[in-house]
Amino acid sequence: MLCLSYFALEWFNGRAQMADFRVYYDAANAFIQGDTLYGKAFGVSSGFYKYSPFACIPFIPLALLPYTAASMLYYLLTTAAIIFFSLRVAGYLKNNIPNDNPIVLPIVTGVFLIDHLERELHLGNVNLLLLIALFEIFVLLKSNRDGKAGILYGIILLFKPHFLLLLPYFLWKKRFLTIALTVTTIVTGLLIPALVLGWQSNLMLLQQWSAAMTDHNVALQVSPNTLYGLINRSIAGGKAGSLLILVVLGVVASAFLYWMIRNDRHNAAKINSGEVRYEEYFLLVGIVPNLVHTDTEHFMWTWPMLALALQTALRSKTAHRKGIVVLLALAFIPFAINSPDIVGTQLQGLFDEGGLGLANVLILCSAIIACNHLPSEAR
Repeated sequence: MLCLSYFALEWFNGRAQMADFRVYYDAANAFIQGDTLYGKAFGVSSGFYKYSPFACIPFIPLALLPYTAASMLYYLLTTAAIIFFSLRVAGYLKNNIPNDNPIVLPIVTGVFLIDHLERELHLGNVNLLLLIALFEIFVLLKSNRDGKAGILYGIILLFKPHFLLLLPYFLWKKRFLTIALTVTTIVTGLLIPALVLGWQSNLMLLQQWSAAMTDHNVALQVSPNTLYGLINRSIAGGKAGSLLILVVLGVVASAFLYWMIRNDRHNAAKINSGEVRYEEYFLLVGIVPNLVHTDTEHFMWTWPMLALALQTALRSKTAHRKGIVVLLALAFIPFAINSPDIVGTQLQGLFDEGGLGLANVLILCSAIIACNHLPSEAR
């Protein structure tokens, strides 16, 4: 009801633009008509299509409808996705970390994510749908359905190559079938447009896609909400070079490797076992916006780790509960109410220029502390 009321308010105020969905919608129409996908603004001046040619194909059924009808249907889909995933995550954690008031977790998590959910509804992006797919990959891997997980992972990478960050993790866990099916899916997805447009036109599209991704990126050491940008501004005075990126990635990778080995020992498992654990997998998902240059709405990918931290904090008899609550309280304002209508444009600018990235780090740290309360069979 709240999402539908928000849509009615947006429509009444003339703000129901769904600018990101418009990009997918217009790109799908351009694909159907054989027009260019890249280097052309769709809908708004900043609405450039920067995804793989394959990524617009799922939007073709909606592109056959008038835009008003298509945008309303996609808004309803996003609303359903919010409700579904709230219950999906809460249900998983409830089964593994009992809570006397299970309905509280979806509500509290929704409040914490309100700014990001509002942007997803306002912009009409695919970030939440990709997060749902990532959660299903985790479930598939837990049940050793590696082939299906690989196909789904390949589709995700065709939308957002950011999640290549998970690939070394799958290698470490010896999920070779997942990786093989991922590569197969990506190659297939890149070739599918050739069946419609021809080999030469498809090759041109792939080259244009590569150029579009390059144009969208910035030097990571000056990307404000990444770990590199945070360190560069706070310690190096904004003067660090690209070497900082290699150093930070090396430290993060080493720390994560040590943590995985520690988890194996803690759970009496064989070192380098193939077990995919909730906190390891979703830490990699949640830290993506801190390691690659993305838009602020992508920080919603920390949702599963945030829910883990909140579920633990909601239990009265939990070790380190106070520390978790303090970290979440510090993260709340820049993460949850990062809106100029609430905090003003000046403070919002401060949050967008590093505050959001720091808040995400605090959330992930609180979840790492909380993960000690997950039973070994859930991790």
